[in-house]
Amino acid sequence: MSGGVLGTLDRTLPAALPQARRAPAAARRWGWQLLAGLAVFAAAELTAGISVYPLAGLIGEGEPGTPVTWNSHPVSFLLAASLSALAAVTGYWVLMRCIRGTTVTELAGPRKLHEFLVGMGLGALLMSVVVAVLAAVGCYRVTAVGWDAGILIGASSGLAAGFAEEILFRGVLLRLAEQWLGTGWALALTAVLFGIAHITNPEASEFGAVAIMLEAGVLLGACYLVTRRLWLAFGTHVAWNFFQGGIFGSDVSGNGMGRGLFEARFSGPELLTGGEMGIEGSLVAVVLCTAAGIAMLLVARRRGLLLPRRNGRVPAQ
Repeated sequence: MSGGVLGTLDRTLPAALPQARRAPAAARRWGWQLLAGLAVFAAAELTAGISVYPLAGLIGEGEPGTPVTWNSHPVSFLLAASLSALAAVTGYWVLMRCIRGTTVTELAGPRKLHEFLVGMGLGALLMSVVVAVLAAVGCYRVTAVGWDAGILIGASSGLAAGFAEEILFRGVLLRLAEQWLGTGWALALTAVLFGIAHITNPEASEFGAVAIMLEAGVLLGACYLVTRRLWLAFGTHVAWNFFQGGIFGSDVSGNGMGRGLFEARFSGPELLTGGEMGIEGSLVAVVLCTAAGIAMLLVARRRGLLLPRRNGRVPAQ
């Protein structure tokens, strides 16, 4: 990656807080932090699941007595996903503040909205470039354009997964693991775990899970490391899911979302189209997003934000 590109990234990406430039002594009561992270993730998932039904009744969406599904109740799912995201961020901040007794630096800072929007732009750009390449080689063709429930479904997928998953995998697992393993090994470990977590999706594939390890595990980890906050990762993850399903009409992580703003036909080898895993299972996405993640890691190294492996005890906060 050329110095010019890295210099541009360095100027564009939000800078880390001064206290985050030092090795974050965030391992105090690490066991409680890990349990809290798992609890927040579970609570966010539960919120998304159980709030759909009362919300559907409250807003009068769908026919009474009919099953509540993505396609028949898209507004209810979007509202439920929004509540899930709010529960994830609020629950994480409250629990970490109580356990650590200090500022929750990964959620702090005056430029949270800016970083989130930069992340949204990054996720949208990467997905758009992937689709453009697939269209150029004849693997992606738009067959219809117009409003569809899939737009709201894609937004729901982005909100529900983008906040809860980033809090668990980057906010908790990556942040704690690098205290002992160093940034490199911690990033590799959490990337593998992130891919494994997606293999259980209904239409997931082994190659798709490996693709997520390489592209999303590295890219989203780098989003955290380059700022030492979660907002850039939140925005990137939300936009990645939304544009993949809600705009370009692809399945998302093997969850079978259906069409979005564009109804599209995918043709060609699954190695390029991603098959039922969705566009993120495409080799094009793997190459592009992994390269973007590596570029961001180089910026993080230039900023002095990567940690070496530690020997002995991790200092308490």
